[in-house]
Formats: sequence, C-alpha cells, structure tokens
Amino acid sequence: MGKHTLSEYFRYVDKRIAEQREDGDTSFKISVCGQIIEQRFTLRAHAESVKKYMTGIIVGNDVKPDAVFYYWTEDVKAYEPPQAASETAVWQSKDETGYIRVTPGYGMVGVDYTENTYYFCREPRSNPESMLYGHAMIVAFGQWAKHNGLMLLHSACVGVDGKGVLLSARGGGGKSTLAVSCLLGGFDFVADDYVLVNKEGPLKAMPLYRTVSLNQDMAAVLKPDMEIVRIDHDRNDKLMLDASGFSYVNELPVDAIICPRVSDVDEPEIRKTNPGPVLVKLIDSTASQLGVFRDPEPYRIMSQRLIGKPVYEILLSRDLEKNRDALRKFISEEL
Repeated sequence: MGKHTLSEYFRYVDKRIAEQREDGDTSFKISVCGQIIEQRFTLRAHAESVKKYMTGIIVGNDVKPDAVFYYWTEDVKAYEPPQAASETAVWQSKDETGYIRVTPGYGMVGVDYTENTYYFCREPRSNPESMLYGHAMIVAFGQWAKHNGLMLLHSACVGVDGKGVLLSARGGGGKSTLAVSCLLGGFDFVADDYVLVNKEGPLKAMPLYRTVSLNQDMAAVLKPDMEIVRIDHDRNDKLMLDASGFSYVNELPVDAIICPRVSDVDEPEIRKTNPGPVLVKLIDSTASQLGVFRDPEPYRIMSQRLIGKPVYEILLSRDLEKNRDALRKFISEEL
C-alpha cells in the first residue's frame, strides 16, 4: 500500500463525494435491528426515490446514526488505489481499518471499520435503478450485517403464534406470492425477499424494509390494498408494493426452512425433503445477491448457521387460500 493507509484513502473518497453532493436533502435515516443507518446520496432525486422504497422505518434526522452508507456514481478510474497500480481488472486492499474492492467497468465497494461507514459506487453507465433499488443496497446491507453480528439471507420469513419459517425458492417458485398471501392472512410477518438473521444463539429472522413484491398476475388475484412504489422492468414488470400499513414482527424464531414448489396438485402438501439442494440454492442465491460468490467464507458461515434446521417442501396448489391454510396448520401443529 506504500505510504498511504486505507483510512487516508477513505478520507480521499469522502472528499470526492462531498464535492459531488447536491445542495439540499440528499440523505435519510432508517432503523434496522435496533441500529440507526443513514443512507447518503449525491443526488436529491436518488435520496427521495430510495426513501420511498424504504418506507415504514424512517427515523428523524436528529438521531445520531450508528452507521453511514454512501451511494453514488462515478468512473472508478478516478480513484487512485492505495497500492501500486496493476493491469488486473480488479484491485482490492484490506487491513485492520477497512476493506476496498474496485472493479473498473462495474464499481467500488468499501467498508471503513473505524467509522462504520460503507461505500458503494457504480459506474455512470450502470442502470441507475440497480443502484437505487437492488444490488447496491443489498451489498451494502450485507457488508454491514457481516460486521454487526448478523447475516443477510435471500429468503422470506413468516410465522404463526411466535413460530417462524424461512421460505426459500428461486425466482418464480412462488415464494413471494405465498409470503404476501400470509401477510394478508394475518400471519406473523418479517419479509418476502430478504431477511436479517443473527450469527449466534437461537436462529432469529428480522426485517430489513417494509415493501413486498408480486408478479402482476398474482397481484390481480390477491388484490392487496397497497400503493405501488415502483414497477421493476428488469424483472418482468414485477410490482414493488408499500406494505408499511400492515403489521410486522421485529424478530421471529426460525424453526424450519420450507421450499415452495409450483405444482398441479389439488391439495397443497408439505413434506420433509433432502436439505442439501434447498440449502445450496438458498446459500448460492444469497451469495450471488451479495456479490460474494468468489469468497468461500460466506458459504461456510451460512452453511454452519443453517445446517440442522428441518427442511420441508410445500407443493403449491392453484388455490392460494388452501396454500396459506396448509402452511398455517403445519406451523401451528407440526413445529
């Protein structure tokens, strides 16, 4: 790294961000797992758009943040690395004060441990929605969770009478439809897409934000009384809905993992299944979302945390109420 420390490098990054920041309100604060996180942007429009996406857990500006997230766009070649330049497409540095990874053509991810500050820069030509609503935010929260005794999982979580299950499936597997149906049916509800779980002690799931997503055909069937926050054109025009008017639980024990499967059965069926393929899909999907698929350590940590939980599959019928009732009965009577 030569004569420059990583902390000095982050101060240089802070300076560049400050030079790009628009006047006015370009940040907001949210409460996550008892911590206050400030989301900072360089553009007011980005802050306003994401604030709506995170609706339901906004806190006042007078509260001191426990962590700060920066999101912005810039050509990352403008950031001279704190080490000798190389010809490789990716450079990174890590010491006791933080971590930085830069991929020209993609962006930069950094963590300043000393200030509990997280950085996510995308190249200007990147799809702005992917920074505002998707990958950038999930990567930032994944890094924050890692350093605060938590893990972020790509999974839904619902429960009954204080007993909870993770719902895990690939896109199109019926996970979100089943989860939102449970929310509308009065289940204990944590999330339909991403959950935070603790790294130690009995496994518990906690919510990240107060939105849910549905394919438009399933939204037409379920008819949730929720405002459309946005339409995700990158995912077959999936609807992102504001569910902040519904009751959430702040944490829920995880007693089992259930994998929904779309099928042609007349009656839904829940049965034990081989945990291996389900856990592999859950862990691989999470690692892909967090951008850590080249790093074996998150795989090991997630595997150790999830192995031992009973794993089931639910064969979904076309009757959404039957699916929900079958899951309610299973959680109440079998777990």
